[in-house]
Amino acid sequence: MTASRTVIRALLFVTGAVTIALELIASRILTPYVGGSLYVWTAILSITLLALAAGYHLGGRWSRLAARDRLFVRFPAGTAVILCLTAFLFPIFLPSIAYRDALTGAFIGATLLLAPTLVLLSAMGPLAVALTASEHGDRGAGAVFAISTVGSVAGALAGAFLLLPFMAPAATLVVLAAVLASASVVALAAVVRDRMTVLALLPASVAAVALVGVTLFNPPDSRPLGGTMTMHHVDTIRSAHSTVVVVDVAHETTPGTIRLYLEENQMQSAAARDGAPGGPLFYQAVAEEVLMEMVPVNGRILVLGLAGGTLATTLADSGRQVEAVDINPHAPEIAARWFGFDRDRIPVTIGDARRILRQCRNGGRGGYDAILFDVFSGLSVPDHLITRETFALAAACLAPDGVVVANTIVPPRDTHPTRRLMAAMAEGVGADVAVYEADADRHNRIMVAALDGRKVPAIALDEYPVSLFGRRTRAIVPALETRQELSDVAPLTDWSNDFALGIARMSRDLAFFPIPESWH
Repeated sequence: MTASRTVIRALLFVTGAVTIALELIASRILTPYVGGSLYVWTAILSITLLALAAGYHLGGRWSRLAARDRLFVRFPAGTAVILCLTAFLFPIFLPSIAYRDALTGAFIGATLLLAPTLVLLSAMGPLAVALTASEHGDRGAGAVFAISTVGSVAGALAGAFLLLPFMAPAATLVVLAAVLASASVVALAAVVRDRMTVLALLPASVAAVALVGVTLFNPPDSRPLGGTMTMHHVDTIRSAHSTVVVVDVAHETTPGTIRLYLEENQMQSAAARDGAPGGPLFYQAVAEEVLMEMVPVNGRILVLGLAGGTLATTLADSGRQVEAVDINPHAPEIAARWFGFDRDRIPVTIGDARRILRQCRNGGRGGYDAILFDVFSGLSVPDHLITRETFALAAACLAPDGVVVANTIVPPRDTHPTRRLMAAMAEGVGADVAVYEADADRHNRIMVAALDGRKVPAIALDEYPVSLFGRRTRAIVPALETRQELSDVAPLTDWSNDFALGIARMSRDLAFFPIPESWH
């Protein structure tokens, strides 16, 4: 055996770490395009296991070769090249899967991101067993699996706490590639002593990593958006929770700019600046009108989901007493810095919305005139916040004539997931559900359930958003679904919730923004 036990163990540790870190990175890469639901993780884990199985099979066959030691130390370098290609190419091919249904897109994306790399990395396990076979009664298998598993733990911790919170996902792929290439070069030089291979591999690895690195670490300041708009990068805030990108969009013939709060490539807040027309978000325009109509001046409103704080600010400016909740600890700072949010005027609680609702109910701090659920993020939906039990908690926090409003991204009202959501809202709040719908080609729907039989009003919008800069007047009459009409469908509950699967099957014509990957 040419490769020493120390080198084998070191490479196993490194490749084990890269394997798990890559799964975490893949989930962050896929989220802007197909969401981050249970079914996206199902795709990631399924493709990972299939790739590992293929790699184990191939590694077993390659372990019979005389040159297995050279293959073992070269595979990390080959994987580094694949990772560099993946980092460079996925911003090109992943946007195309964003317009498929998310379930299919998740499996396609996971295959492209993970399979080539993991097949090579997993093949190293059987090779390592073959290389250590003469030294251990168990043929070295126990040590191989133990060291690789410990490396996987290190990779999980490094990916979650050292890489993803501080750099773009594509850049983390380059870091992994650099680690693999370095490990392979050191192993070749120290053990195999294949000088020609080292001399050829070292500059090639450095060049590949440098080429991709320069592309990723030097993002452009602006990018065209459509044929008449330009998007300017303002800031990127990365955390273990999510990545928020703030951009300004300018139109070549319209004054002013629209500032957007993008979380995983989806618009969460928008603010008109410097004379631009009103905000481009349907839910914001409708929610403002509905809440101002149904909540009196000085009435109390609890907003679940702050983002840029633009809706909370507008409601506070109208004389309502507003409180907000957000799970992202960075949201209040982002809102204050880039969207003019006043943290002194509008108190913000950081935490899970359901926990806050439970504290509100148990602590007797309710009496809200309205509670707004703004917790959807494209196709990423917190399942526990859309169940009958959660809406019941919200109802317990309302004043006697209070109202629950939910901003949702759902298919048409007659589809299974949407009707189950409406049934959950109706049963939890104990009221009929009114639905404000955007144009037919949009999935944004505002659901309202009012206590004490209050009538939900029709509204007239002077600036109904038809595009980022396009506005027109429009009257919207909500469609009413009574509790009796919704009794034929089982509501979403803590024990029965297939909402994520239904949403994953939706076609993706959402407000997806093709921002440069380096802005993440």
